Amino acid sequence: MACIGIFIGQCGVTLGLDILATKPPSMECYDGTTHAIFVDTEMKVIRRYRKGLIAQSAVHLYPDVAGCGGCYAKGAETAAKSLPEVLGLVERQLERTDCCVGFLLVHSLAGGTGSGFGSTLTRELKTLYPGMFLCNVSILPFRSGENPVQSYNTLLCLHHLQEHSDLVVLVENSIVAEEVGGGANMPQLNKKIAANLQVVLGDNKQVPHRQALWEVVKSVAAIPAVKMCTVGGVGGVRSSSEMVDKTVRAVKQRTGFGKYRSLGGIFCTYNTSSQLLDERGESKIRKACNFTSWNTFPIDFWSAPTKQQMVTASSFILNCSSVCNSVVTECDNAMLKFHAGAYLHWFEKHGTGREEFLAAFQTCNDIVNNYNHFCT
Repeated sequence: MACIGIFIGQCGVTLGLDILATKPPSMECYDGTTHAIFVDTEMKVIRRYRKGLIAQSAVHLYPDVAGCGGCYAKGAETAAKSLPEVLGLVERQLERTDCCVGFLLVHSLAGGTGSGFGSTLTRELKTLYPGMFLCNVSILPFRSGENPVQSYNTLLCLHHLQEHSDLVVLVENSIVAEEVGGGANMPQLNKKIAANLQVVLGDNKQVPHRQALWEVVKSVAAIPAVKMCTVGGVGGVRSSSEMVDKTVRAVKQRTGFGKYRSLGGIFCTYNTSSQLLDERGESKIRKACNFTSWNTFPIDFWSAPTKQQMVTASSFILNCSSVCNSVVTECDNAMLKFHAGAYLHWFEKHGTGREEFLAAFQTCNDIVNNYNHFCT
């Protein structure tokens, strides 16, 4: 069994190359290549990374349009025209697998291609392959602003992901940049995000690597109404105790130092002997996650080997109510623009009307209410 990676837009393409550089076992093909598709609506990004794409033996597509102008509606309109070609690439990859367990879509929420094309493709894949798991790794925009309509794009994309995806991994660039350190550039951020995603795609001793995606969805997103997760991790350190302490700090940063509740999680440690944490280390991490009392088995501990001598690392995925902060922030920003009628003509021009905005506001409100219900 395997999963197929689909990397969409400039953010998805660049991050996808770093993900494939880690050689995720869940995307390996029998001939040594990877099950990956790169999709973008601008040729410049594909051209820039053409050598990397060829090296990864990945297929790619670039429709003959001049991008999506950072607009969700334009991205969705372009996707509707290009879907037959994209789905043809998906079918080619499916024919190369003995059994496909699901799809991993990587895209941004702020850009036009990532949000519009990504959400449209998510909906279509769920319609055509309802028995396969669908995981979206969605990159949240910097709050300082990258695009004047990024809050609209994020709102509309989250609406579709909540409806059609089985697991949504929300990655906050601001948190990743803080962990990497001051002056971090985008390549450094992408490498850090790719390392954090190893718990979803990497190898481990407890679960066969080709079933990792299925196990993650089952463990952290068993309730469809609450499936927004965050990932994190710690780089190479010299001792297990140091790794535990740094991981606890990373977890507390995502749980607001006890302010927010978690519903479930998976923690994976990497060392030369593939040893699990001791009981004391597990207890510290469990306490930092601040799990709800009704879930008696909220966390799984995995282990995996590493080729680096005397180095220990970790990665984790956590379903925590703190994701509501990002949802509320983007929703509030979009609401202010919506009531003022700002930029709405950009979206109406490409077929996204006010009714879809109102439905998206309701969906995001439901996300917050669902987390409040299950995390009390």
